[in-house]
Amino acid sequence: MTVREKFLIQRITLIDYCCYSFCLYFFKENVRSYNWLRSYCFRISKIWRLATDAITNATDRCTYTQVLDNEAAEMSRRFPAPCHLQFLKQMRSVKFFCLVCCTSFAFSLLWVQLATRQDQPVTETLIQEAIENVGRDFRYKDVYRKTTALPKDFKYILLWTSSDYSPFYFFGHGQRAFLDRKCSVIKCYVTTDRKFFGGDLTKFDVIAFNGRTMRLSDLPRSRSSNQRYMYVNLESADNFPVCQEQFDSFFNWTSTYRLDSDIPNPYLLIRDSKGKIVGPNRKVQWKKDMESVYDEYAGRIRNKTKAAAWFVSNCRARSGRRGYVKALAGALKTYGLTVDVYGKCGTLNCPKKGPGNCKSLLKKDYFFYLSLENSFSEDYVTEKVLTAVENDVVPIVYGGADYSRFLPPGSYIDGRKQHVMELAATINRLMNSPKDYLEYFRWKPHYTYHESISNENVCNLCEALHDKKKLHNTSIYNEFRSWWHPNYKYRCSKSG
Repeated sequence: MTVREKFLIQRITLIDYCCYSFCLYFFKENVRSYNWLRSYCFRISKIWRLATDAITNATDRCTYTQVLDNEAAEMSRRFPAPCHLQFLKQMRSVKFFCLVCCTSFAFSLLWVQLATRQDQPVTETLIQEAIENVGRDFRYKDVYRKTTALPKDFKYILLWTSSDYSPFYFFGHGQRAFLDRKCSVIKCYVTTDRKFFGGDLTKFDVIAFNGRTMRLSDLPRSRSSNQRYMYVNLESADNFPVCQEQFDSFFNWTSTYRLDSDIPNPYLLIRDSKGKIVGPNRKVQWKKDMESVYDEYAGRIRNKTKAAAWFVSNCRARSGRRGYVKALAGALKTYGLTVDVYGKCGTLNCPKKGPGNCKSLLKKDYFFYLSLENSFSEDYVTEKVLTAVENDVVPIVYGGADYSRFLPPGSYIDGRKQHVMELAATINRLMNSPKDYLEYFRWKPHYTYHESISNENVCNLCEALHDKKKLHNTSIYNEFRSWWHPNYKYRCSKSG
């Protein structure tokens, strides 16, 4: 191979890389021409690669010309243009390669400028396509680079604090969360980008703050009377009190586990036999005179032999539940019974999934499950209740809620309303009386329990933002700190 041929190969490789890079980078912003141009560049690149191989491996000087001529003929059919053949023949000139490279670069810069002008027409079809794919990319805003193309009837939600914490990570980005969950109302858009509207925060319909991570030093500096500031928190108020006075008269809406929140966000949902959501609710109407289920459920408890189980990973809790379990275990010893503690705080372990997992073990062996909350707060009832009701055991609840809002009467035992010695006697009696024990399951044919934190609660936010009556009512939490934690002064004085 001659020096001239080696030089030509180097130039072909360099221009191949440059042209293909320009095509993909500078033109990808325009969805109308991207696919066509990408195919065009790919064809050009193929020609150059074939030409390189021909020069390297050719046995005569005619091969290079033949390759270009053949590829030019094929390209003429794919990309009709009268000058393609002449163009490809002239590509043998290195100088012409450089000229094409520089011209392509200048043209691409001009194209980007034209594509990003505000008066560039954008069709509804393109907008809808971008919306539907927003979970996979950011074409909805980044492709068009202009917020004037965004639909006017959408509601825009800014997650002010980190989306790494529950429940924010359930909302994802864009419209995807509402589409995936098949919500009845889907015209909502979620973002964590504070500069989504060019830095104008007043254009967001809702700005949401997670109570776990919000800081007084990092709050919006501009606000519109038409938008809502929303406090969101699924953790207990006793664990996350709000102490700063500046948060009084700051929030318009709340979305928490509390049932009197503007958008209640409970850990569980209760449906009746027709599938209608009936709870949790502060005024729930439970069915009366529910029939016995002894004949149906007697077989399910025949092999149960153990008293109570507790699955726990957080050993330090403000509720003092660990001390309560220790006292109950001591009381049960009188009857030769035990409390089996699984997890980091106990001596037993069980897998979360697979054969012999924790829930199947509970369902098969145990009569009771300790649904003990980590702190006492109004309406703070977590998935610990679900663990019991979904696995044919009676929950022994221990928390600050009014459990009649969450569980049918006669379906649970409130551990805070009985001394541990009295509770131990009740456990022993029910274990030896299957008929009395199964009275706690009369509700089973009439209600079902469901986890709600990642499904219905996501849909509820978008529904609320399109509720004209809710939007019309102007609300503000003037005494937010005391609403969230009635005894916040004492709690904040102890938080250090």
